[in-house]
Amino acid sequence: MITIALVLIFLTGFSVTALLVPPVMRLCERRGWMAQPNPRRVHRYPTPTVGGLAMIGGLLAAIGTTFLVSPLDPALERSSFEILRIGLMLLGLTIVAIVSFVDDLRELPALPRLAVHFLAALIAVGPYVWDQTLYPDALSNPTEARGIIITAFNFPFVQQIHLHNLSPWLAIAVTLVWIAGIQNMVNWADGLDGLAAGVTMISALVLTLHTLSLNPPQSTVAMLPLALAGVCTGFLLFNFHPAKVFMGDVGAMTIGYVLAVSAIIGGAKLATALLVLGVPLIDMTWLIVWRIARGGSASRAGRDNLHIRLLDLGFSQRQIVFFYYAVSLAFGVIALIDMPPLGKLFALGALALLVFAVVLYASLRTRWAV
Repeated sequence: MITIALVLIFLTGFSVTALLVPPVMRLCERRGWMAQPNPRRVHRYPTPTVGGLAMIGGLLAAIGTTFLVSPLDPALERSSFEILRIGLMLLGLTIVAIVSFVDDLRELPALPRLAVHFLAALIAVGPYVWDQTLYPDALSNPTEARGIIITAFNFPFVQQIHLHNLSPWLAIAVTLVWIAGIQNMVNWADGLDGLAAGVTMISALVLTLHTLSLNPPQSTVAMLPLALAGVCTGFLLFNFHPAKVFMGDVGAMTIGYVLAVSAIIGGAKLATALLVLGVPLIDMTWLIVWRIARGGSASRAGRDNLHIRLLDLGFSQRQIVFFYYAVSLAFGVIALIDMPPLGKLFALGALALLVFAVVLYASLRTRWAV
């Protein structure tokens, strides 16, 4: 029954999103919510720009389905801690979606937007801000917090780093940076048709498989990234090149928020999430350092993202997007397979060097504009 329930959750996110996109596109056309071509954008024709509204609808429907399928199997029954976390996530998601929707229409300044991202992350942390107790889980281990918080995480070749034991306030700070950072990383990747939706879909599926492969499997936790994967897959039907609709910030920031929460809501899976997001992560890190070194603003938009530079070098949108997909899948497979730590580290290092080489090659062959 668990398998049937999980398939139903994925299909709900997929189908509801796919059904909502056409009416959202018509709404955009009537209201003039269209992305107009300009030197910073790669599309040639006015395109509906807030398709993320359909993604939010699909996500809410899929999350609702997770509660409907709970009676099918005891393993799908959420604890009170998990129900609280889902509620906190939905509240933070609502704030992110509203502000991002306004930003799509009016282009808000960068700092107020970033402040909202951190506020939404703080809402996800929830009661842990004032109740920093770790409560017993189903196995009587003190791991359950009243909120979405990175209490501990594993680091290769190092014992578990327990942030809560070091300082609950350190755990809160790391969680805020994580959630806000992943949101913006996904948004920065939203520059080519199907790029952000596809990479997020792959990341969500890898997180789902990782969560289900644990002993015991975290079936209830797996439902959230699986719902996100279904939503992104349904949106890709209309967003893959040539895109008929863009997700806009309302879509990119929302799915980034849910992806960030999915990686920590049932125990931090930071390494897995970061590995699958390896290309956007390396590109964003490089961009921040480069822009600041040139005396510019790290948040200022420009044509210096890796995917735009590759486009300027003559690669097609589909070639670039498939490159991102392939590397994300490769990182994900390495993260999931069982192999000696040294071998896994070598494989990950080689893949990271490949990505960095591509970034360096593109930077040397193109003119960087901020």
